[in-house]
Parts: sequence; structure tokens; C-alpha cells
Amino acid sequence: MKKYILNTLFILLTAFGLTGCKDPLEEHNEVINVDNTIDVFQKLAAQPNLSKFSEYVRSTGYDQLLSSSQNYSVWAPTNDALAGLDAAIVADPAKLKEFVANHIALTTVTGPQTANDTLKVALINKKYATIIGNKFEDATVAGKGAFVKNGVVYSINQAVPSRLNIWEYMLGSTDAAAQTAYISTITAQVIDSANATIIGYDNLGAPIFAPNPPTVSRNAYWTNVADLRVENQQYTFFMLQDGAFNSEAAKLTPYFSFSDKFALVRDLTVKGLFTPDQLPDTLLSLRGVKIPISKSAIVKSYRASNGMVYVMSALPFRLKDKVSGFKIEGENPSSFRAIRTANTFYRLKLDDKGIQYKDIEVYNHGVAENYIRYLSSSVPLVKYKVYARAIAGNTGDAQVAAFTQRYFILNPLTSTIDAPVYDLFATQTVNPLNYNEVYLGDYSPKQYGLLDLRLTAANSTSVNVNTLILDYLRFEPILP
Repeated sequence: MKKYILNTLFILLTAFGLTGCKDPLEEHNEVINVDNTIDVFQKLAAQPNLSKFSEYVRSTGYDQLLSSSQNYSVWAPTNDALAGLDAAIVADPAKLKEFVANHIALTTVTGPQTANDTLKVALINKKYATIIGNKFEDATVAGKGAFVKNGVVYSINQAVPSRLNIWEYMLGSTDAAAQTAYISTITAQVIDSANATIIGYDNLGAPIFAPNPPTVSRNAYWTNVADLRVENQQYTFFMLQDGAFNSEAAKLTPYFSFSDKFALVRDLTVKGLFTPDQLPDTLLSLRGVKIPISKSAIVKSYRASNGMVYVMSALPFRLKDKVSGFKIEGENPSSFRAIRTANTFYRLKLDDKGIQYKDIEVYNHGVAENYIRYLSSSVPLVKYKVYARAIAGNTGDAQVAAFTQRYFILNPLTSTIDAPVYDLFATQTVNPLNYNEVYLGDYSPKQYGLLDLRLTAANSTSVNVNTLILDYLRFEPILP
């Protein structure tokens, strides 16, 4: 019994000791030897090998910032590291201030601690620095940081000038003049809703602004593709030399008309940073379009503050990737002819293979030639094979008899604002429990742009006759 008690006591003491131990990573990250008698600038100024950077800090007024009660981290280049600093930076107060700010963060950074750890740190110039192990961007951190009452000072072996972001680099480059000129000009003045005065709301709930509201310039690339000015994102961006830009745009002109250039540039941005050693032979644009990359076509590359830029002599997109098919989902209508009632159903069901699908059904609505309207923008000028899937009679569906529904498409050549003309495209017989696509026919848009389609019920008010059902419409391009 005595032996049992001693063993039990030993186990309990061991368990107590284990719970009192620090996690190795927590212990490694713990800030020790903090000098609470001085601030960041005082520590910086007291180190002889950092005197040059300390002088720059003082001359830009950041000495007052680093002496405040806020917490800061400073990655200070040594005097040797600053010996080769571009004289143009030192001579220009604005450039020098930007340079110094590119080495300061408004927080106390204590890591990362291992070669595999990565941190993205916001700097006071609104740029972001990448810290991997003991690397601050391309510079190496010497030893451990000197922690003081309002932050930490690190010594690094080279200067880290501020980089341009992708947008700034593009605007300042002459390597892709035609592309840059086009993207620069797709801007518009829009109401500055953040600063405009709202005096009411319309029937749709949209704000009504006071007369002469303030406006701001907004580029279509920012809103429709990616805002390449944003510093906390990472992109890879391709700039085409004039020959490549013009030839690729010309390939798209027959299909996209006046929007051929936008159809090209919208697929020149990739999410994420791909350095030259990481660049594969194919990337996906933000829209999911394949970008074919030949490294031999890279004329120049630039590591931007928010990603990578490649200047390319060629970037030959495949036509089938740029002129792709599309779907219109039945459950995503634009509007209805009749006011929606409880007889409009958005359904989630299982098909005959046990796969979920979503669709719409308008049943027993009592409106002759009722319709559901669908809109699809930026439709290319190419002939399409059109397929529809509409499933009636599935579990819980009151529509168990066959019925017909029609598809009408707006004709922009014969329509006016006051008198729109919708041409009959196809009539579909919906047979119960047919889970397959039905080929409706070939469709050729009259012009590039908006597809305005009405799924229209029979000219009847009778239940089970004027039903509307749609899972989806699929448009498959017929390419040469």
C-alpha cells in the first residue's frame, strides 16, 4: 500500500510538472531582455552601425513617431548596407521618407522563428513586407531584435527600397504602350456615395442623392477584374508588347466586336504571386481562363509590392478558352411578367442518379403567356448549340402531365426602347421524369452584348397547361 501511494504521488507530481511546462514554440517566441527605459528611436540612435539610418529617420520626422507610445518594429539597414543607396532617394525628401517608412511597421513583430514560417507585415507606408525566417524581404536580419518599451529594432544587411504596386508599374512602363493606354482609358466618373448626401430612396430602395453629388474616377479594370492598386493582395499580371497585344485583340474582334480589347485584358491577371522559378506553362486567370505561358517569351519581369509583372512578347490564347460556353440557371431569374406569388417555387431536388439540382417552377399562376425573364451579358458573336433541362413530375411535384413552354429572345435590330421585339427561338415539350438535356436548336446573336430571354408559358390560364419549369439552359459555342 505504501508503494502504491508513493507511485500515485509521483504520477500526480509529474502530471503537475507537465502542465506547468511552456509550449516550446511559446517559449521560443517569448520576448526577453526588454529594456523598458528607452524607446525605439533612442535604441536606434544608440547603435553606431545604424547611425546612417538613424539620421534618415530624424531628417524625415519619423524620430517623433518612434518615440511615441505606439508600438513599432524597425528593420534598420546597417551603415555598410546604405553605402550604395541610390543618391536620388537621399536627395529627394519625399523619396527618402517613403524609403524609411518601408522599414517600419506599426506593431511589435517577434517572428517568424523558423525558416518555414512566413509573415506578411503592414508597413507605415501602406505597403506589405514578407518575412520568412530571418529574411525581411531580400535582406537578412542579423541576430535577434533589441526589444524596448515601445517595440523592437532589427539590424538588416541591405536596404529595402519601396516597390511600386502593379498598377503603378504598369502606368509608368513603356514596354506595353497599347495595353497600358487602353486600360488607362476605361474609366468613368461615378457618384462618390461615401461622401454624397442622400435625400431619399426610390421604389427599388436605391438612394437618391442631392443635386450635383461629388464624383470620383473609377477604372473598369478595378471593378470588373482586379484592383491592382490594393497592397494586401497578391497578383501575377501580364503585359503584352504592342505586337502581341494587337494580334491577340484582332483574333477576338469577330466575336467581341468593340469589346475585343477588354475581352483580352480581363484574362491577364492571376490570383497569387508566381516568381520566375515558380511559373508553370499554364495559369488560370481570375475568370478561370487558361493562360498559356512560354518562358522564352518573357521580355522583362518586375517584383511589385503586391505581386509579379511579366512583360511578354507573345501570349497566344486558344480561341476555345476565350470564347467559352455559358449557362443560364433557372433559379436565377432577372424578373417576371406577373407579380410573383406563392406559386413560384425555388426547388432543391434529386435527379434519377441521386444528384442534387436546383430549378424554378411557376405553377397554377392563372396568367396567360406569363414569363420569366433572364439576362446574360457580354455574350460573344458566335453560333451556339442550345440545350435545356426542365424536369417535371419529380417527387412532390404537382405537374405530372406533359406541357409546352417557349423561349423568346430580344431582337436588338428591330426593337426600340418603347417597343421591344422578342423573336420566338424554340418551343419545348416538357415530358414528366425526363432528366436529360433537350436540344432546342442553334442560336446566333444579332450583335455582341446582352442576351435578353423570356421563358414563356402557354397562352392559357389553365392549371397544368401554363406551367413553367427550368433547371438550366446551356449554350455551347460552335467554333471553327
